[in-house]
Amino acid sequence: MKKLTISICLIVSIFISGCVESPELTDEDYITELLKQSNLSQVANLNGIGDLEEDGKGTEEVTRPEYWYRQLLNEPTAEILIGGEVSTGICTVTVISRLSAELIIDTLWDGEFIPGTKQISAIRYTKFIVEKNVNETSFGGWRIISATPSEHMLANEEQEVFITSMRLYKNDELIWECTDPSDFYKIDSELPVLSEGDFIRMETTIDHLNPVYEPEYFVVAHGPLSGHSRHIMYDNGLYGDEVAEDGIFSYEWYVEYTGHHQRIAVDVIDADTFEDQTEEDYDSAAWGIHFLKI
Repeated sequence: MKKLTISICLIVSIFISGCVESPELTDEDYITELLKQSNLSQVANLNGIGDLEEDGKGTEEVTRPEYWYRQLLNEPTAEILIGGEVSTGICTVTVISRLSAELIIDTLWDGEFIPGTKQISAIRYTKFIVEKNVNETSFGGWRIISATPSEHMLANEEQEVFITSMRLYKNDELIWECTDPSDFYKIDSELPVLSEGDFIRMETTIDHLNPVYEPEYFVVAHGPLSGHSRHIMYDNGLYGDEVAEDGIFSYEWYVEYTGHHQRIAVDVIDADTFEDQTEEDYDSAAWGIHFLKI
């Protein structure tokens, strides 16, 4: 009995010793933890009810639904892929999030909410450049110095609508633009800076590979918008759009709710998706950029 007791104590001692003497974190560990905790990588999803479509029953071949919104079902832990040699003190990190969601859609315009559901399987990509600074004490000295816009794409190969540019104006002055979502923007000097009360116009252009309906698609602004976090963008010479039917969709507003939003985004939805509420034909794309709040 005495021998058994000594053995058990030895095992417990080894176990405790192993817990206390955990291995030192590597640069890869620090970078991964940095990306997990940074608000630059915490992307708001494109869900929410937003504005009601009071002008949706128009003369278009396809109208916007009476009600529609996206509902996130599952977002597994993001994949964090480190590219390059961390020993150089600078490297690129790709954060990939695989999203499972539903489009809740009611196209009937009868005043009753009896929606259909369309499944969404999407991937969100964002890239960062991280650099090691010997004067930094947190995260092993690593910090984020640049970031790309986040790009939402379908997880399958059936996507036909794509964003091709995104621009932000403050009081008619261009403050940020992007024509390639793989472009990096410096965190401290090249991100858009917004504060509540700023007068903002957002513009975007879209490409559709196989248009069937008129209109071909619907374009949506997301972010610190007035009243709701989602509003339709226009190419009709109204609502901030400068030239009707020139292929540039626009929306302008006074910034609100920056305390609850850290990203501003453009989102396009294929008209085929809005044509009915039963067919599994969800097709959408989005670009979003983190903005600095002052």
